[in-house]
Amino acid sequence: MSKKALGRGLKALISEEGFAVAEKAEETEKMQDGVIGSLPVEKIKVNPFQPRQAFEETALNELRNSIIENGVIQPVTVCRDGEGYLLISGERRLRAVKSAGFKFIPAYVIEAHEDASKLELALIENIQREDLNAIEVALALRSLVTKCNLTQDEVAQKVGKNRSTVANFLRLLKLPRQIQDSIRTREISSGHARALINLPSEHLQLKVWRQIMARQLSVRQTEALVNNMFKDKPKTASPAPAPRAVQIDQIEARLRERLATKVSLVEKKGGQGEIHIKYFSGEDLDRILELIGQ
Repeated sequence: MSKKALGRGLKALISEEGFAVAEKAEETEKMQDGVIGSLPVEKIKVNPFQPRQAFEETALNELRNSIIENGVIQPVTVCRDGEGYLLISGERRLRAVKSAGFKFIPAYVIEAHEDASKLELALIENIQREDLNAIEVALALRSLVTKCNLTQDEVAQKVGKNRSTVANFLRLLKLPRQIQDSIRTREISSGHARALINLPSEHLQLKVWRQIMARQLSVRQTEALVNNMFKDKPKTASPAPAPRAVQIDQIEARLRERLATKVSLVEKKGGQGEIHIKYFSGEDLDRILELIGQ
């Protein structure tokens, strides 16, 4: 492969001695860890846990044309894997180089001996890319938790994000499939999705999502819509008091009739209770006391 295929920008990144190593690596195919050189594309295996799940054909064609014209400006990152190499980051570049017909690609070799370390490096490296959609990031973060046995705190530390940010990304995976697909295709943003997560049911999430799509709601409009739904939600009715014994009601009625005033019986635990008798004046009190005395 010509120096042009290696990339004009590489000489600015590598010393003359390093560039000589890269040229020699093209012939010997023996690369040391921490060295930028060129590797045969046929010896690089793609990462099965690549977070990016969709490769837009038009963008790949544009990248291929750029590589044909200017070479590969940024090396891919790989680690050793048996007799070959495992791709850590740069699958779009690798695909474009293959499509352009080049046999070698500039690569940076990093050290990773254990399978878990290779997986962890691949996921962390790719999560840092700005062009991943929120679901791709969420899936990569979940793989770090489930496949690398990391806690959310450890994941947050390794990828340089707050724990709450990691938790919010993971919550996106609880949304219905239609909404996740909408995030993948960037029909809605992660801000829309975070508002939808707060809704208590899948039915409501889909209902608001359809309104977002139909009315082209902004994130703020979506948040306002969700908040209004919570405001409009009917309050839970207080539980009805337990029915009192019929006998108590009958006693109250008899006392009201006899004393000609309002009387109420208040039951308490252990069979105890109170009788409340209402009077409206001193004379009324004397009248009630005379009746009770009788």
